[in-house]
Amino acid sequence: MGSENKNAIDLNGLIKDLQIFIELSFQEKDTPLKNWLNKAMIINHFQSRCYITNDCEEKNCPAYKNERGRCWLIAGTMCGGRPQGKFIKKYGFCTKCEFFQNVIGNDPVHKLQELIIILVHSLEIKRDELKDALSSIKTLRGLLPICATCKKIRDDRGYWKRIESYIKDHSEAEFTHGICPDCFQKQIDAFENEQ
Repeated sequence: MGSENKNAIDLNGLIKDLQIFIELSFQEKDTPLKNWLNKAMIINHFQSRCYITNDCEEKNCPAYKNERGRCWLIAGTMCGGRPQGKFIKKYGFCTKCEFFQNVIGNDPVHKLQELIIILVHSLEIKRDELKDALSSIKTLRGLLPICATCKKIRDDRGYWKRIESYIKDHSEAEFTHGICPDCFQKQIDAFENEQ
């Protein structure tokens, strides 16, 4: 009965961790989520280290002498003598690794705890990538004062600019020039009238 009681306690702890994680994921700032992840990795700490277990001397490996111990969460580890790349690329390789399997063990609650840590780590990476992508996007917003006749736009310093220049300065758009069928016909008509 002691083993079943311990599993129930562990499972309740896991459920509480999931509830906390969900609540933290609603917050705009990511600091509490990063703190939760760090705390979860400390609470679910294990003594094994891949470089010790595998008798690895690859000192350039970021997992070498790393105190967190979760080499599968670290980008660029030197498993098999070559860099394994980013977390997302190496995850499948790492989960098949004998060291990973031995550390995670067969306890379903422990496996779930570790999978939640891996999921949160993965979501943090994606969140950072999305923040970087979002910061590089330029968007036009608000009202643009445009001349009804020549279609120039007044910028925030009061200067009138051609629409192409304004949009190029305030977005990632590039312009190529062509002529629409209506304007083409007007040009032909104007040319013929001059003749």
